[in-house]
Amino acid sequence: MTVMPSAPTLDRLPPVATNGQTVGRYLVTSVPVARSRESAGEARGRLIGQRFDDASHVFLLTEDGRLIGVVAIRDLLGAPESTPLHDIARTAEVYSVPLGADREYAATVAIHSGLSILAVCDAEGRFLGAVPARALMTILRDEHLEDLHHMVGILGKSEAARDALTAAPHRRALYRLPWLLVGMAGSAAATAMMSRFETALSAHIAVAFFIPAIVYLADSVGTQSEVVVIRGLSLTDSALLPLFAGELGTGALLGAMLGCLAFPIVWFFFSSVGLAATVGISLAVASTIATTFGFLMPWIFARLGYDAALGSGPVATVVQDTFSLLTYFVVASWLVF
Repeated sequence: MTVMPSAPTLDRLPPVATNGQTVGRYLVTSVPVARSRESAGEARGRLIGQRFDDASHVFLLTEDGRLIGVVAIRDLLGAPESTPLHDIARTAEVYSVPLGADREYAATVAIHSGLSILAVCDAEGRFLGAVPARALMTILRDEHLEDLHHMVGILGKSEAARDALTAAPHRRALYRLPWLLVGMAGSAAATAMMSRFETALSAHIAVAFFIPAIVYLADSVGTQSEVVVIRGLSLTDSALLPLFAGELGTGALLGAMLGCLAFPIVWFFFSSVGLAATVGISLAVASTIATTFGFLMPWIFARLGYDAALGSGPVATVVQDTFSLLTYFVVASWLVF
């Protein structure tokens, strides 16, 4: 919709300085504008034959171009001829964001307000244009991917993360080696711990049969927690504690189910209640511990500024494995050794 000759036109609006992370990048200026004193019939008459980048709403402006209201096109089409636009207009404030607003903030405003379009104004409240629904969808998609990239350490703004993907092989190896050395040190500690149970294992060799299963299943539960947490943090803005509590409960439930399934099988094949109970209890406890580390490791690495993709995996794995073995041997020392 073009405006009446006395109304400010979009061609006379101030130039827009865009930024990739602000709403300015998504701004469209060819949108319907009108005066609040106009009637619905007058506005509809001038709408015919016009083309816009987005025509879902009509923006009501003052003489000096300030936004005072927004009329949805469905309300305009359904209003009687003589109805003033200001009678069917909605409050401008909830539809408006400043030009420098972060794009994620703008999308959040639209979602919480149930809006399909946002007006963009300068510091004085003068109308600059709008962010249409298709742009809001693009912002939501981009922010979703950005959150995922944050968690796995490949966001473009991280120089180290970019080098980890594009650098020469020897540089990539240098990025990854320190965390693998940490894993090697943890493995040595786990080996030293197992050596303390050498005599007991020799006397009860069947206990050793289940070490790979305990370690693998607990590590798998922890890995699932890492994936679920990454998705959860990218899709919700919930606080950390509720997310952690929910995932911890899930890990404990999975561990209990695995333990209950393992108990009768081990008892049937090895005719040992103590060994069966050791495997079942260890699976329940180790899975819960693995869930804790699977949740916390990526978050801790991100907070400390380290590459979560390269660091949290090896460190979380060796920590989970060490605690799984420790749990298994402690329970075995109570019930078997």
